[in-house]
Amino acid sequence: GTARADRDWIEDTYGEYLADLTADTTGVFPSLTVTGQSVTEIIQGWFHDDRCTAFIVLREQEPVGFAVVQRGVSGAADPKRHYRPSEFFIRQPFPNRGAGRGAAMLIFARYAGEWTVPEQSRNPRAIKFWRGVVAEFTNGKFREKRGQGEVAHSFTSAGPVGVVGR
Repeated sequence: GTARADRDWIEDTYGEYLADLTADTTGVFPSLTVTGQSVTEIIQGWFHDDRCTAFIVLREQEPVGFAVVQRGVSGAADPKRHYRPSEFFIRQPFPNRGAGRGAAMLIFARYAGEWTVPEQSRNPRAIKFWRGVVAEFTNGKFREKRGQGEVAHSFTSAGPVGVVGR
């Protein structure tokens, strides 16, 4: 699909995403909504920020969710690339049917570098989901850190080369 169609679809679905976050179901990240910004502005921001990449999650060609990957700024002292999923949403009734797991694995495999996946401490379902996906992706080679109201899973992805033959 076109970026425009993707953007429209995300915009139409964003209300569900916010409701999902507040309902503490599978909404994975605290919303990065800046007060005073409209949904349109927030979403256009992702498409215009070269450090963000937005993805539509498909299941049998139908869009069922979206994800936004944010690239951190690499300093001279640390040339490694750093990534985090800043938004991740699979709409009802698709959670727990593998769409989110599959999408997360594809996204991790796409970008080589250091990954951090933050979840809210008060969202046990999100913690369980990401712990499971990260453990599977890394064969258990990841770190889990708790503090400041969140749980963070961090690991290194070898990038696309790491998924050959899976």
